[in-house]
Amino acid sequence: MSSLWWVERVQLDPDQRRLIEKLPLREDFLVLGSAGSGKTNVLLRRAQFVRGQAMPNVLVLTFTRPLTEFVKTGCYDAQSREIFPPSLVTTVESWLRTLHRRHQKDIPANSDDDLTAWKRRLATSALEFEPGVRHPRYDTLFVDESQDLVEEEVQVIRKWGGVLFLVGDDRQKIYEGEGLTAVRKFIDSAHEQVLRFHYRVAPEICRVADRILMPQNGYTLESTAHYKGPKPATVRMQPLVPKSIQIEQTIEKLGEQVRVYADLIRQGDRLGVIVARRDDREILLEAFDKHPSLSGKAKIIRSRDAGEKYDPSFSTDHPICILTVNGCKGLEFRAVHWPFASELKRYHNPEHYYTVVTRAKTSLDIYSSAALPDVLARAHSESGVPKW
Repeated sequence: MSSLWWVERVQLDPDQRRLIEKLPLREDFLVLGSAGSGKTNVLLRRAQFVRGQAMPNVLVLTFTRPLTEFVKTGCYDAQSREIFPPSLVTTVESWLRTLHRRHQKDIPANSDDDLTAWKRRLATSALEFEPGVRHPRYDTLFVDESQDLVEEEVQVIRKWGGVLFLVGDDRQKIYEGEGLTAVRKFIDSAHEQVLRFHYRVAPEICRVADRILMPQNGYTLESTAHYKGPKPATVRMQPLVPKSIQIEQTIEKLGEQVRVYADLIRQGDRLGVIVARRDDREILLEAFDKHPSLSGKAKIIRSRDAGEKYDPSFSTDHPICILTVNGCKGLEFRAVHWPFASELKRYHNPEHYYTVVTRAKTSLDIYSSAALPDVLARAHSESGVPKW
């Protein structure tokens, strides 16, 4: 069975089982939880449970294609039997496009690179559509990463979902928008549920994340960790070196991790390489493919449609996943490498850094050729006093 999904009831903690099985079926809920708390597991298992209660008209909405493909890997049990239809998992954008096609209306032009403006424009257009006999409301709409919704998307989701079940975490907010503020206009605070504990991120990595963004409720990521993975976990901020040396260092470490984590990779674990610039993905893939120990093992995972020939799925044949900061949201990796970490820093905020750091479960390596942004520099230092 994949190590990334809890598909059996005994694998869930009491709070997770309660959210899946005990909450009223006809009421809306918002589930909050930190990285690794099982929000997406709960979301998918709740959708599976609801379908079994004579409410089959459900849909699971995610944000990026990589996250959609990741969620689809949880649609199967340990024997690879389908336990939830993967066709019922899609991105918010793909669903809104489908609404346009079903109502025979042209999709608005996407004339600029402002993703937030495009999200608003597409959702505003979809607000014109009304559920009807041919296209009824869904029994329940399930939404992952709801902190990144814009208000217009929330309005469409409310219109088409007879019941809403959303999960999110403000500390992992990547995109601009109203997010949970907009969600709370439709879901009463009494229907907010919290997953307090998490199981994925090692305490050493938790400490870095807590220094980037402290939780508002006072429970740090480290204090709520129930990590049971390989030990010791490691965090390294490598010395400043040129980009070419960063690539060499990444290759060397990845080669070692492919061997060390081989058993976990066969169970579904992956190694993540995260960059700020899209063009750097191709540079890294070319470098990895030229190295004997990594050739054929890496794959670019794009967050948006890249044409018919692009395969966004995950596989054990390509355990090394190369993504952008935005593309990594919602995913998890046994080890994360973050080369060129100082680039495009004017576009990044603490939520971006928190999100990248908490993608790592056991190992985190950060590389740079220039001074790191202060939010990262303040989050970790190597043990020992530097010589003077």
